Amino acid sequence: MSLSTFIRTVIVGISNGMVNYLVVAGIALVMGGIGLVNFGQGAYYVLGAYICFSLTKLLGFGWGLLGATLITGIVGYFIEIPFRRLFGKHITYMLLYTMAFAYIICDIMVAIWGYQLVSTPLPHYFKGLVEIFGVRFPKYYLFMIFFATLIAIAFFIMFYKTKLGMYFRAIISDREMVESLGINVKSLNSIMFAISIALGGIAGALYSPLSGQSPKEGLVIFGNIMPILMIGGMRNLKGALPAALLVGLVNSFGAIYVPSIYNLLPFLLMVIVMIIKPQGLFTKKE
Repeated sequence: MSLSTFIRTVIVGISNGMVNYLVVAGIALVMGGIGLVNFGQGAYYVLGAYICFSLTKLLGFGWGLLGATLITGIVGYFIEIPFRRLFGKHITYMLLYTMAFAYIICDIMVAIWGYQLVSTPLPHYFKGLVEIFGVRFPKYYLFMIFFATLIAIAFFIMFYKTKLGMYFRAIISDREMVESLGINVKSLNSIMFAISIALGGIAGALYSPLSGQSPKEGLVIFGNIMPILMIGGMRNLKGALPAALLVGLVNSFGAIYVPSIYNLLPFLLMVIVMIIKPQGLFTKKE
């Protein structure tokens, strides 16, 4: 493998990893704060892709990204209300209930857009390659890394440096104590869920120019990002980032060296990690 090919492969792996991180960060936030495993997160990922596709055709790609984030966030805010009955329930109820809502979201997408595969058209300034230090990179992959990193930084600042984030951390640490202080935990749960779904929506919007999306994809995406959740730690927001980058690089290099089985590599890595460190590679043992 030449140096330029190696660097391009790394760029592709990092870009895919950063997009997947946004999805996983949303799932981990809700798992830690509400105790809910949203198995249907993939439906909102695809919803973000479709919204971006439609708004890009009308208003342009920038508005498509913004609209996908805001609209999926609003959907997440209101969809948290029926999910409240799941708090404290067995994970089987969470699986059935969240997947039922995922099917509903996917059917709504079919009613609006049909079964057609959609791929968001890229503006001309994101097409082609850019040369850096003699190595040519796809422009859009670099933009994905840059934009996803900005979203990740904004998310971490919100979570660790703002009053809202302080409330979130307090709920994750001791929900009963926060409730006893008279804080409206239900409203905070809705905001937390909105942020979680918005992260999934912006991830789908970011990736939509690279591959066609269809409503049925929303029912299988959770399985694809499961290795990241398990490797990083189920409720570990900090561990989600290195786990997502690791899985992204494994997929990227696997597609070159073992293309026939590269989709299996993240799951093999997950199995190895679960045997060696069941709580997750980047989680301290309690």
